[in-house]
Amino acid sequence: MKKAVFIISAVLIISGCATTADPGFLATKPADATPASPRFTDGVYRLDGTGVTHVMLLFPGGTLLDAKGREGTASLLCSSLVTGGAKGISPDEMDKLLDSLAIDISVSPQRDCTVASISFLPDVSDRAIGLFINALKSPRLDTSRVELVRGIMKDGIIRKDDEAIEQAFSLYKKHYYRDDPRAGEPTVKSVDAITKDDMLRVHREIFGSKPLIGIIGDLDEKNTALLKSTFTGDFSVSTLTYPPNPDYGIFTGKANQKQCVLLMIHKAPAMKDPSYASSVVADLIIGSGGFNSMLVKEVRTKAGLAYSANSFYQASLLWGAFGVIVITESKDLQKVKDAVALTFEQAETGITDELLNWAKTTIINRAATEYNTPGGIISHSMGYVFQGIPSDFDKKFLADIAGLTLPDVRKAASSLVKGPWVEVVINPPETPKNK
Repeated sequence: MKKAVFIISAVLIISGCATTADPGFLATKPADATPASPRFTDGVYRLDGTGVTHVMLLFPGGTLLDAKGREGTASLLCSSLVTGGAKGISPDEMDKLLDSLAIDISVSPQRDCTVASISFLPDVSDRAIGLFINALKSPRLDTSRVELVRGIMKDGIIRKDDEAIEQAFSLYKKHYYRDDPRAGEPTVKSVDAITKDDMLRVHREIFGSKPLIGIIGDLDEKNTALLKSTFTGDFSVSTLTYPPNPDYGIFTGKANQKQCVLLMIHKAPAMKDPSYASSVVADLIIGSGGFNSMLVKEVRTKAGLAYSANSFYQASLLWGAFGVIVITESKDLQKVKDAVALTFEQAETGITDELLNWAKTTIINRAATEYNTPGGIISHSMGYVFQGIPSDFDKKFLADIAGLTLPDVRKAASSLVKGPWVEVVINPPETPKNK
């Protein structure tokens, strides 16, 4: 369930151990709870607030709208919407208005959606909503501000060359999503090539659509109606499925950061698959459960081979992926691979009743705490609607978790670790030169 939140970009967990108390030990029995649901009234998701009003708009369309050779267009556009001014408002005037009225606006493109949000005090609702709509519908895209954002984006891309983990994920995307728009990533060249016309095209495609609307706190009917009447285009979602033609194999790269990264990923059950719940539990036991997981015990605790070791399981309604990431020293790469292989061999038989009960308790307890903020609750509900996930999915999911047996989870674990992989190694050991 926690893997299904719609904001999916860069969701892979890379820490090798838990940094907070393990939820599996926070209760003596599983919590009987599912994430709270916002009120859905006249096309708007609503939750009570605590004084500040928050509005979230979820638009179909995100970075997948970038044209080939113009990767980064949606990000450059969204980062320039507010800072670049709006119709009748210069960038400096926009900065002063937002500061003086204590208004915070953010626009963030994801892979297949874009989230625009605003926070403000109720006594400036009219000004806030007016500025919000103006920035989204009629951006000025001031050239000097756009160029400033462009420079920041390019600096960030260049810095990725230093980071082994960033290089690993870039290389995996290139091969796992081969022949699919999801393989594209911004480069210095592609960001330099983006024109204002490119940005306006993506702007029309995103903000010409009708969004999902979420409101936390008080917003009067006049401003609510204004939001609904401003964005009236069709709400059309391009459903993501499994990549059509993964390039399975072993691929290597180099980064200025000297640590070695091993990243392995392949296809896994989707949320609609009957084995989804058992796969979530199996992943927790295999590697995403911190020090209790088999991978961490084998690679880090027992062998002391890694700075970090983890598995991850991502899933949406129609696709899923399972993988492993280990951060180590180049000289220990083969030993790490051997330890990972041993973990995979033991994945089925190594799951005990004790591990199963711990994992089930952990997952059920997390459901009672994971979406315990208004923003988390409303994002969760809107994300499910966006993906076409049934509203009763959480309830059924937790019931499935509670009913899982040892054979169910062992079978899921065996399936998760088998099959062809996209295997990426950043900073592999240097091959000795012939004398």
